[in-house]
Amino acid sequence: MKRWISTWSIGPNAELAHFQKIKEAGFAGVEIWCEHKRALVYLEYARQCGLEIGMHLPFHDLNFATPDITVWNHTEKVLIEWMKKLREYEGAHATLHGGYAWASEERDETIEKVKKRLTAMAAIAAELGVELLLENLIADRLNYSHHIASHFSEWKSLLDEANVKACLDVGHLLVMKENIEDVIAKLGGLLAAVHYSDNDGASDLHLLPDGKNSAVNGVLETLQQMNFKGPIVYELNPYRYSLLCFRRKNSHLFEKQESIASGNR
Repeated sequence: MKRWISTWSIGPNAELAHFQKIKEAGFAGVEIWCEHKRALVYLEYARQCGLEIGMHLPFHDLNFATPDITVWNHTEKVLIEWMKKLREYEGAHATLHGGYAWASEERDETIEKVKKRLTAMAAIAAELGVELLLENLIADRLNYSHHIASHFSEWKSLLDEANVKACLDVGHLLVMKENIEDVIAKLGGLLAAVHYSDNDGASDLHLLPDGKNSAVNGVLETLQQMNFKGPIVYELNPYRYSLLCFRRKNSHLFEKQESIASGNR
């Protein structure tokens, strides 16, 4: 396992010094949060600091499942441009949100649309030398729309049929009320990256696992036992954690040590 951190966690105003401290703290890489206005600058900072690079593709105002062809053409163009930029920086993976059906009644039809688009996007990513990952999402509790993929069976089906790997968001999975160890076992070799944070099982709070009463206790041990080689991406609430640092414990397990300045100012 490799320990990474999402640049969402350090806020939109970080400088090169913050990336240097991330490197000094023992992180192997960063997942660039493309929603940030300085995401391209962050790519350069990461390269200068010798950090491995992945990317969380943008999704606000972009709906991978949209029935509107104009919206889809724009979405496709933006996602491909970001993957090309990732490849310029020798990045490894691009994590994708699956989008949402505009109405829950359109769920089945929309999933088929997503499956075709995901298959085509994965082929484009492969040509660019980027591995496309699909992240599990949280269901709309009001059932107005349908987030894809917000049920394990739906997610697994898309992964298998579109030939893409999984980015497992353990915080999302806790809210989905799925057993994390069971899901990890079912994913097997499809699992390529993990978004790591804790919550109360009701809301996606993006808390730092404290190693005591964390709902995610045992996850790192499970991944270690399966000899998982991918990145464990700490995806922590930037409004709650303005100072972060970790140290290694028992080779691949981590615990909080001391604070380093983040980019939140």
